[in-house]
Amino acid sequence: MKHLSLAVLILLLSFGGASASDDPVAKELEEINVTATRTERTTKEIPAGTNTVTKEDIKNTRMFNLKEALTGISGVQSETKNGGYDSRLIIRGAGLKARYGVREIMILLDGVPITDPDGMSRLDFVDSQLVESIDVVKGPNSTLYGANAAGGVINIITKNPFEERKSLTIGYGSDKTQMYNLNLGTSINNTFVTFSGSRRSTDSWREWNEFSTDQATLKVGHLFSDNSTVEASVNYTEADLQLPGGLTKEQFKEDITQRTTEVWRHSGRYSKVFSTNIKMEKEVGKFTLKPLVYFQTWNHYHPVTGLINDGGSDVYGADLQADMKHEIAGMDGTLIAGLTGQIDTGDSEKYTYRDYVSSRGRIAYTLSDKKGLLAETSDDTTTKWGIFVQESLRPSQKWIIDLGVRYDQVTFDIDTQTYIDYDYTAGTYLPLVETTKRDETFEAVSPRLGVVYSLNDIVNLYGNISTGFQTPQGSELSANPDLKALTVYNYETGLKARFAGGHSIDLSVFYMQVDDEIVQTRIGDESVYSNAGESEKKGIELSGKFQIIDGLFAGGTYTYSDFEFKEFTEVLRGTTYDWSGNKFPYIPKHQYSLFVYYKHPSGLKFKVDANTWGEYYMDNANTEKYGGYDFLTNALIGYEKKNLDITLDVYNIFDKRYAMEVTKDITNPRDPYKYRPGAPFSMMARVTYKF
Repeated sequence: MKHLSLAVLILLLSFGGASASDDPVAKELEEINVTATRTERTTKEIPAGTNTVTKEDIKNTRMFNLKEALTGISGVQSETKNGGYDSRLIIRGAGLKARYGVREIMILLDGVPITDPDGMSRLDFVDSQLVESIDVVKGPNSTLYGANAAGGVINIITKNPFEERKSLTIGYGSDKTQMYNLNLGTSINNTFVTFSGSRRSTDSWREWNEFSTDQATLKVGHLFSDNSTVEASVNYTEADLQLPGGLTKEQFKEDITQRTTEVWRHSGRYSKVFSTNIKMEKEVGKFTLKPLVYFQTWNHYHPVTGLINDGGSDVYGADLQADMKHEIAGMDGTLIAGLTGQIDTGDSEKYTYRDYVSSRGRIAYTLSDKKGLLAETSDDTTTKWGIFVQESLRPSQKWIIDLGVRYDQVTFDIDTQTYIDYDYTAGTYLPLVETTKRDETFEAVSPRLGVVYSLNDIVNLYGNISTGFQTPQGSELSANPDLKALTVYNYETGLKARFAGGHSIDLSVFYMQVDDEIVQTRIGDESVYSNAGESEKKGIELSGKFQIIDGLFAGGTYTYSDFEFKEFTEVLRGTTYDWSGNKFPYIPKHQYSLFVYYKHPSGLKFKVDANTWGEYYMDNANTEKYGGYDFLTNALIGYEKKNLDITLDVYNIFDKRYAMEVTKDITNPRDPYKYRPGAPFSMMARVTYKF
């Protein structure tokens, strides 16, 4: 009842604030979103649940990682194991199975996919200091973005190359956390050039949890006399990330800063990433052409469970889109059509850990993350291509109808040679000469229907029926060749209200049916993936924001999630269990956030936000719940005037001890719990000067 009362309170406050000042200074412009429909629309005109993290939001966020910007969005769970770039993102339950990186969610960087053809996204691509806004589209969007957008789409939008900027940011905080960014932009006639260099690093609050990254970006844009544009970008990143592992329940209560006692206590990711792209926008008669080509290459040294992965991949991609404005039977329309393709060629070598301690013939624990003997080589090629079309019609000023369909094909060609294997039963390395080949093709047709109806000048109603298509990841398919691609069918309705004075309300109600849900099971240190048959997801997402007086905003969000396995049998160490009717682990039924933000005309500003993550089950068996946390509170105070922006922020201001994730392994009754502690109290001071 208390959760429902909070949701109603947000609504009442939002409506109650509708009579606030109509002073033009107090009004906020409606956010524009390009991501959801591939065309420029206000968020009020989009037939889907969306959120925009605005430029003002970003300015008042630490932005050491993306998690900080996405926390508090309804329908989105965002956490980090390390505090670096490794944000774990879940939208409406999609992405739950990810061990690292992001799965089941399409990630774009300035409209360029950084999601591999098999659905894996690596956030070390992203320089968080360049982020200007973020579009979040919730629910399946495979009609426009193809396979592996079953949970939604996130478009990270960085600083516009056509705006001349010169700025310096310096930040320093707890645990020797440092943040630097230099941004230099200039123009010659109609050619704009911007260079950015960034560094982020922290010694962290926990053992084996250090992080550092150095990034450089060059952007060039040219504006032609007919308003056509061409943009090119080159980015380079080096990132070192230590992943600290879990604690037992007793260790969590005793000291959250200690190193894990897990066997593989030197896990990490040390990466080098280079990416470049060129895109153009040009009007030719009724057509607007939007071609995009890109290339990405990455290498990583990645100690994981049992083996150390030393390899990389090259990704070649293109996205060719054309828009045509037209009229049908007196109705204005926009036809969007496109062809997309990606080729990912990867090669990797896996090694044993060189340094470890053995006990009774088993590996007891590692001593370093240095590689030992060559254990495996692999050459993988993943190809993805799709063709899509969407018609958007406006029968009258009150109606918008989107009707689209897409065909996708994803092909895996996996060739692996094994020489040494880590045997989980024996707990040590054993010789194994084996050749594994996988040639699998997945294909799907993804239709979508969306409708928006303008009830009045303030409120729009919307509904959509959409589909999603998610393939297994290459490594999952190698381990389990019987994995099927999941499909999701989403039925959604809601309202979007925009009031003068900066007030807004967004409400989404959805029902999703997922066939062949891909789930993760952990047996000890081993991760196993299987299809769960059928699952059902029901949810409500509510966001409210209002302006009490000029410059003073307050609001909050509420998320209700009822996610259930309808058909799911799981084999654990030779025993078959039936989890049909059980709830998803980790996803809380209730989640909400509150915030207050004020900016005075003098330049003084402050912000307070509090987030609550409700209780959730720790395992697929639903044997036990973790209580979550209540009102994890952050605060910011600052001064912003002309070219100067100074802020001091405090995260976890009351130093609350909480776990960002708790799991339970029912096959290990002696020590079933794994706690991943959340970050304690921390401070950071930042100064940005524009010159």
